[in-house]
Amino acid sequence: MKKKNATNQPQILSPENYIRQKSKNLPIGKCFVMKTWEKQKFCQIIITRKHSNGNVSACLYLVDLACLGVKDTAYKFNVPFEDIEVILESSKDSGHDFIEVPYELVHNIIHAALEFAEEYGLKPHKDFTLTTRHFLEEDTEDIPLIEIACGGDDGKPLYVNSGHDTPVRAKQILTQLQKTAGEGNYHYIIPGEDYEEVFGDEEAEEDEEAEEDEENDEEDEIIAKIQQLSKEEQKKLFFKLIAKKNLEKSTDEDIKTLMVLSDLLAHDLRDETKIREEFEVFKKKFDHKVVGTVEHPNSLFADVQDVDVEILDDVFFYAIDCVTLNEKPKHAIKEFRNEAGECHATDYLELLYVRNKKSRKQFEQKLAELAQKHPHYFLIQTQFYANQQHENKKKILEQLEKVWHDEKLPITLYEADIFFKFYAIHLTTDVIDTTLSSLLAFEQFIEEYEGITQETFYQIMSYIHIGKMTSLLLYFKLENR
Repeated sequence: MKKKNATNQPQILSPENYIRQKSKNLPIGKCFVMKTWEKQKFCQIIITRKHSNGNVSACLYLVDLACLGVKDTAYKFNVPFEDIEVILESSKDSGHDFIEVPYELVHNIIHAALEFAEEYGLKPHKDFTLTTRHFLEEDTEDIPLIEIACGGDDGKPLYVNSGHDTPVRAKQILTQLQKTAGEGNYHYIIPGEDYEEVFGDEEAEEDEEAEEDEENDEEDEIIAKIQQLSKEEQKKLFFKLIAKKNLEKSTDEDIKTLMVLSDLLAHDLRDETKIREEFEVFKKKFDHKVVGTVEHPNSLFADVQDVDVEILDDVFFYAIDCVTLNEKPKHAIKEFRNEAGECHATDYLELLYVRNKKSRKQFEQKLAELAQKHPHYFLIQTQFYANQQHENKKKILEQLEKVWHDEKLPITLYEADIFFKFYAIHLTTDVIDTTLSSLLAFEQFIEEYEGITQETFYQIMSYIHIGKMTSLLLYFKLENR
């Protein structure tokens, strides 16, 4: 008997992927909403769809019409309807009666809540964006529009912390409302204990400001002390602080003094004209549009077609987290592959997995293989050239610059972070070919550049500080010959 080709076997979808891709093909079944939804502006909704085997799939939505939109969500996949009745009965026992309603009503409730929250920059629960929103019918004119009142009694956002939001989360929500609605244009109700934890942070913020002022004062004192020294005394102090045997025993004050002293000495040796010229070169080299990962087209998801960009974004960065933390990385990569197919980004995730789980030799083999397979994919080419072992770092920098220059699509913030970390590492460790003016020009460029995250900015600045110290050490040793 001829064996069936495995490729002809039907693909078995996970429940999540079935809901995303197939659930709209199932007929709508019974729909339920809490009886008090209009009065309380806060309710649970259950929507079912009927399978041909007599079972149902159901999506549950916790909806906050007053402020947050879809606050939580879950699903039941291919279960007997009796399982849904158990939920209905248990809710009745706790005093929350459900009533059966037409699908059109729950559709309008959910979409009204989403639109209201979106006005104030409040996003729905991640699982809604990722999965359960695909269970709903498309929001077109085929669904009759029903006016649904949102907000508090005056129509303004009303945030109620029922005890489930942490003080940190509550503060995030109130900060967002302050930013988007403005003072006096929203209301909130927070339990007393949480109120103190949330708003008590004002005192903490004052403490942080005071601490920052204290650090600035301390830096000013260090600068004043250094400036009292002669240039020769400053050099001697620099060598004393940077000596390895002393660095290991350094106090916090020693480290701060070394950082400030390095900056002062570097700027004493600077050539302002040269720095300005090189700064303009950096600006010209890296004058390329940087976008968020959900803005398409972009170089990160260049070859992925017909996939919801927000889902793609969520599944990709979920996989990154799983690979980084080694928490079911293969499963997470498989989920991304199911969503995006075989593409550049899928291979990139596989490369990260090999880097974290295998030997360096296996990683380098995989990297070389993918660099050849994807000769124009920004992330893999960046990794490939950054991994080269040239003695002359200038060659690596030129190759990285070419990768950046050759990219035709907008580069994402994620990719820019990775690129500039690699670029900064090679620039700051090449003290032979990288002049002090180049380091200072790059420092100025990074301080003004808006295409990287704050975390990456601080990492790069730490590389630059180390580069400046190494360059000064080399400069003074050559000077003393």
